[in-house]
Amino acid sequence: MVALVICSFLSPKAVAASQTPVVINGQLTIKGTQLVNQHGKAVQLKGISSHGLQWYGEFVNKSSLRWMRDDWGITVFRAAMYTADGGYIDDPSVKNKVKEAVEAAKELGIYVIIDWHILNDGNPNQHKDKAKQFFKEMSKLYGNTPNVIYEIANEPNGNVTWNRDIRPYAQEITSVIRKNDPDNIIIVGTSNWSQDVDIAAEHPLEDDNVMYALHFYAGTHGQSLRDKANTALRKGAPLFVTEWGTSDASGNGGVFLKQSQEWLEFLDHKKISWVNWNLSDKQESSAALKPSTSKTGGWSQSDLSLTGQFIKKSIRKSTHSNPNDSDLKKPDQNKQTQQNSSLSVQYKAGDQNVNGNQIRPQFNIINNSKKTVSLKDITVRYWYKAKNKTQHLDCDYAQIGSGNITHKFVKLNHSLESADSYLEISFKNGALEPGTSTGEIQTRLHNEDWSPYTQSDDYSFSNTNTFKETKNITLYENGKLVWGIEPK
Repeated sequence: MVALVICSFLSPKAVAASQTPVVINGQLTIKGTQLVNQHGKAVQLKGISSHGLQWYGEFVNKSSLRWMRDDWGITVFRAAMYTADGGYIDDPSVKNKVKEAVEAAKELGIYVIIDWHILNDGNPNQHKDKAKQFFKEMSKLYGNTPNVIYEIANEPNGNVTWNRDIRPYAQEITSVIRKNDPDNIIIVGTSNWSQDVDIAAEHPLEDDNVMYALHFYAGTHGQSLRDKANTALRKGAPLFVTEWGTSDASGNGGVFLKQSQEWLEFLDHKKISWVNWNLSDKQESSAALKPSTSKTGGWSQSDLSLTGQFIKKSIRKSTHSNPNDSDLKKPDQNKQTQQNSSLSVQYKAGDQNVNGNQIRPQFNIINNSKKTVSLKDITVRYWYKAKNKTQHLDCDYAQIGSGNITHKFVKLNHSLESADSYLEISFKNGALEPGTSTGEIQTRLHNEDWSPYTQSDDYSFSNTNTFKETKNITLYENGKLVWGIEPK
């Protein structure tokens, strides 16, 4: 059976129309191992976590959350309230920042995770009575609020086991919450810093709406942890990645983008919701913001760390905000078209710098068929954001002759998240024999005023320095799309 999936991204236009994540999805529940919405359709939430609220709480406010909802497309935010290290146990007033986050999330229509963030105090039973008091208060306040999710033990660790320590604790805390809130999702941490989800799956809690926390850091954790996740899913345990980082397990080192992408592809395939660590300007590779950045949003691409740029792009790349069955079939149909196509496009970036005053896309068009193709019948489109500026193009080199290249710039009638324009390349004459290609075509475009571009979110851009096939550059023969997928 194929699940209909509600992915996490919502365009600013949709948000402005009050089609917020909570309006669309409403009360979340569990069906099998899948998080589903009020209509029983699969949901994959994507967002970011605060750092410790006692240290970086200034970044958690309605303005910053609104910015990330509208500019990044987050559908969930995690308020990480440390218990030790100057957190709630030492200073209970830090819970006011949690309340601020929840109230902002309610108004903005995104989901929010209330995180009881045990870490150095590795056994959740150490502060169990305080946890009961806290979750009693939170569930009384927000028990009728469908966008609240409770995470009752961040990362149990040390000499702590699931059956002896974590499961009994979770039973007690869950019982406290359920007296006030019978419906909202509860997430339970697992042993070994929330990695042993396979062990928890052997003796799950008897609650229909409980999920199990899986945490990873891409520079440290790889396939062996994904194997644990697969085991847990086979045993029927629903998983939620409430914390993961692009760094190693220390929160520093890296950034490990290739390993991070492998993890995100796994989570997307399994439809597992995720929250990245962390929203702060701390000088570590897992922080999304550069030092001394605004606390209230409005961040340009240059304000984001490499992690921040990757996370923003990953969330915004989600394809559908509210698909129907026909929407879900379109990508497969496009893939079939590409597989049967007689033509394909290879691309590389002449300059891998995402911030600069020129864009340097390079193309190679290949004839995979057994017939000769006229170049006059072919056009290629490179999709990007011109931001209403006048554009200019130079062809620095083409194996088939620079003078054979023509172009035009086209502004879209309705701007998309990843493109508001495209560059269209066409040819004056020539032909591609079967099994041959145009060879390298080097182009260079710039704004008339030479102002800078930020390419990282452009639909067709990739920072590859070797020619590779890409579906984000489209190719047409006699006006018909025969290669690639147009942005939506």
